[in-house]
Amino acid sequence: MARKRASSHSFRARFDAMVAALRKHPKIEVFDVVVRPPASAADLAAAEAAIGMRLPPEIRAFYEAHDGVFLEWGLKGEDYERTTPFAGPDDHHPPGCINLLPVRQAMSPSWEEDSHVNEIQPDHQELLFGAPLDPQPEVAAVCVDNYARYHHGDLVLGPSPVMVVSTDYGADMDSSDFVSFPVYLDLTLALFGVDRYEHGLGIGWSRQPQRVEAWTKQFELDALLARLSDDGEDENDDDED
Repeated sequence: MARKRASSHSFRARFDAMVAALRKHPKIEVFDVVVRPPASAADLAAAEAAIGMRLPPEIRAFYEAHDGVFLEWGLKGEDYERTTPFAGPDDHHPPGCINLLPVRQAMSPSWEEDSHVNEIQPDHQELLFGAPLDPQPEVAAVCVDNYARYHHGDLVLGPSPVMVVSTDYGADMDSSDFVSFPVYLDLTLALFGVDRYEHGLGIGWSRQPQRVEAWTKQFELDALLARLSDDGEDENDDDED
């Protein structure tokens, strides 16, 4: 049986099931869950005006169902810098975070103006869309999922917009594979909101970025927690050195 993709119709049910699984786990504390009501027609029109193009159907459908989705969870007994819903995470944020921003906040030229998303070059557009764009879009990229201090999910705008996962503050086109928005949602849910770069699309300059057409790997929660514990131990060892 084929695994159901996270369309706007299936996302909420799958998200709620994921949150329920997190709440049941004895080692996990769910800190906050916020699902905003649907975006208004005025919100959608303002977002499109801000980026100078119509929202792709799958993204518009997502916001017509919920104008922003936030989840944050961590390990019980750990001390974290908690994230305000739809704001930017701090340095020592919890390992699990989904921070899909409200449409007016996401679809804004401010991401480029504030250097959170680096300038998208014609060679990047050729990689993503097959050729440099002519004319160039008013806004080249925006942040849609501001889930970590140094990584976030960015939408690169064009004839068929794609999601990449940035490193540091910018949309690093040389170290992340790229996916459609529905596939990005699949990845995010499969990872229970854990870092989509380290455990998903990040390639770390090891090869040429490529398009991932589907995400079919479902992580087991206990195995994912073990990987997070290993990462934490490695960081502690580095601190001691």
